[in-house]
Amino acid sequence: MKNYFLFILVILILASVDHPTIAKPRQELFDKVMGVLSDSSKIKTDQEAARSLARAKEKLRLSQTTEDYLSKQLATNQKMDAFNTRYCRNKELNSYFYGDDLRQLCKIISEERQK
Repeated sequence: MKNYFLFILVILILASVDHPTIAKPRQELFDKVMGVLSDSSKIKTDQEAARSLARAKEKLRLSQTTEDYLSKQLATNQKMDAFNTRYCRNKELNSYFYGDDLRQLCKIISEERQK
């Protein structure tokens, strides 16, 4: 128990000391850990949008500009939901997708949302 207490005390001291030899490696470690955590959480939260984008690229013939537009629209789940609401539910006009391509894209998005 005494060793555990000393270990915690040393960790707290290292975390609070602002000396350049300690602060720089501590900040690099912190940045690395936060980067890994944010990447993993982004992957988990935006899986539906990523799967929808991959399926749309497989099923639809897309030009480079259309593919870039779709990548921006399906970058996150929130953007995908906004696209779905605007163009699939409210039937607004889209300058990149219309007709059968839009119906297929809406079907892909709705299938991914149901999973």
